[in-house]
Amino acid sequence: MTAAERTTYEKGREEEVAALESTLAVAWLKDNAPTSGAEGSSCETSVCTTSTHCCGTSTPKTGAYVTPTLDDICVDSTTLKFTDGLGREYDHVCSSAAKLLLSVATLAAFHTLA
Repeated sequence: MTAAERTTYEKGREEEVAALESTLAVAWLKDNAPTSGAEGSSCETSVCTTSTHCCGTSTPKTGAYVTPTLDDICVDSTTLKFTDGLGREYDHVCSSAAKLLLSVATLAAFHTLA
């Protein structure tokens, strides 16, 4: 191989490996999804089961152009941080609807105790 051919080969190989790693990561996350209601699970179709969790959007701390934003997931509302099964870290923002429901539930509990 010439130097130019080798450079072209190595670049193509790096792209193939990156694509395979991405495919494997997606498959692993799918096969190891959090149980319904647990931290990191979808709250689009189920309810977060822990009182400190809120439903919202998690944005990757690094690699925002490579790692997708996670919409409608349950995350601890006291830390607003999430780490997925691959160790990628996210900042979480609770949705307004979830905050409103939490406020209503808190208010109802307060009136029940009073």
